[in-house]
Amino acid sequence: MKVLYFHQHFTIPTQAGGTRSYELAKHLIAKGHSVCMVCGETAKLDLPQTKMKNVHRGMVDGIDVIQIALPYSNKDGITKRAWTFVKFGWKGIQIALKEDYDLLFATSTPLTAGVPGIVMKLFRKKKFIFEVRDLWPELPKALGMKNPFLLWGMSVLEWLSYHYADACVGLSPGICEGIKRRSQSGKRIAMIPNGCDLEIFKPSSRDNLSLDGISSTDK
Repeated sequence: MKVLYFHQHFTIPTQAGGTRSYELAKHLIAKGHSVCMVCGETAKLDLPQTKMKNVHRGMVDGIDVIQIALPYSNKDGITKRAWTFVKFGWKGIQIALKEDYDLLFATSTPLTAGVPGIVMKLFRKKKFIFEVRDLWPELPKALGMKNPFLLWGMSVLEWLSYHYADACVGLSPGICEGIKRRSQSGKRIAMIPNGCDLEIFKPSSRDNLSLDGISSTDK
């Protein structure tokens, strides 16, 4: 199966940030599937330029990565970040129209990662799975956002993403309940929580710490 995977904030283990999408892609590849990851510039990957403006592409640890040149920072204002999210969704549609794949998998945040999946479901009848990492617009509301236009737009996009997805993935029971409340009856919803790879982080008993050799000024 060919998977077209959208995650704007995709990162790899040698860089700061969560690696859920990286690990999932690697496990899919190990099972015999191919994965094409579409992402922004959260991770600095230094990939070759393609014929499409501001789009780079190359292999990263067996993952075919398409990187859209969209710098992003949490220091950016709400308007700038919203515009970056919109541009990622728009560029993602252009990429999805050209790629050959069987399943489109999109993960928030941002919520606009689901836009290519909605459009491809409508016009190419492609299978679409939407992974929800935060509930929108509940999260921005809780963080103090009050712009009614942005909150309304998020609510509409959330509803569309849930309804056009063939199935949804939530990272916690509360998120799965939120999806269920906003989805049509019978929506397939799976909970796949975050965790750690025990091959990397192996639990073990801890030796007692010794304070021998530590000066009183270090204690």
